[in-house]
Amino acid sequence: MITKILEYLGLRPKKPLTKRSELVEFIHRNASFVSQVTLLTYIKARAGTQYPKLFENTEYLESIEIARSHLFTSCVADLAFYVINEHCLNSIKRKSMQFILSNLVDEVFSFAKCDENIFKEFDKMNKQCKEHLKALERDAINHKLFKISSDTFFRWAPMAEKFKKEDEEIMRNSIHFRWIEVRREVRNRIRPNLIYN
Repeated sequence: MITKILEYLGLRPKKPLTKRSELVEFIHRNASFVSQVTLLTYIKARAGTQYPKLFENTEYLESIEIARSHLFTSCVADLAFYVINEHCLNSIKRKSMQFILSNLVDEVFSFAKCDENIFKEFDKMNKQCKEHLKALERDAINHKLFKISSDTFFRWAPMAEKFKKEDEEIMRNSIHFRWIEVRREVRNRIRPNLIYN
């Protein structure tokens, strides 16, 4: 417990990611963190002093949950694609990349199913995540841009379209900035040759 607190505070380096299970947990936790914090921070900033009242409205709470599930799904796709493309290509065969990504996503959603009791439609989300992965590969989207999660955040954030149009640059920057620390942590911790041996 003390070790985790010290790691969280940056007073002790986090242990390397050397196992597949550790990579799965890392992707799940960071996708969950980025999706939730980005979404709720934007809603809170946009709603201002009316923010607490939004959480008394059950319809709005439902729309937040829908937006969060879509954003979590796209964050998993972006992060898994980034990790494999940026850090693991030398340790795997290119032809098996889609298979590896698909299995990795299955494992992340299996882990999430046990860890999260909030999401309801895991199978649908898993399928949607794999569609995002196909789009990333097919359209040759630069995996360093985390574009799928940025587009999803802009599309699904439960706010009036008028406000979202005004805030588009701020919204996209806010999610891009959240990914910076995650990318740095992956770079420092991942040991692909041990994960994909």
